[in-house]
Amino acid sequence: MTIQQTRTKWGRTKFGTGRTPAMAIALPCGLVLGAPGGWLSVLVGITDSNPIVGFLVFSLCLTMPALALVYAVIVDKNTLEGAAEQPDDSIEAKWYDKASSSSFTDLILVLGAASIALAFLPTNVSVDLKLVLPAVLAVCFTSFGVRYLMLRCKG
Repeated sequence: MTIQQTRTKWGRTKFGTGRTPAMAIALPCGLVLGAPGGWLSVLVGITDSNPIVGFLVFSLCLTMPALALVYAVIVDKNTLEGAAEQPDDSIEAKWYDKASSSSFTDLILVLGAASIALAFLPTNVSVDLKLVLPAVLAVCFTSFGVRYLMLRCKG
């Protein structure tokens, strides 16, 4: 016998009975995870002028990302209102898969061409990896983004 759960705006947890609202766990966990960041800012000396205000500001600024992270980990997507039944079967998921596989092929092509070009450069030319690796990331992001947008426009 399975219990049919109603969908809610904020969802319920994946574990236990599945009846606990996800925010009832995520909110205290976010506060507990944000407080050490505020304490660390006081210990490091970032908030020398007013440590109490600095602690509160840093804690509050870190609480929301911590809350979002805990919520994303514990919420059961099947208990959310408006959530797709099988998100992996959506057209957007297919576009994503096709764009990512095609951009990987582009990456192999670009890195192969760059390797050949670097092989024939004079030996006294050096390349700084601090510039090369971000350039590779930029090529990856651009390739994926352009391919995804083209697939989306095609429908």
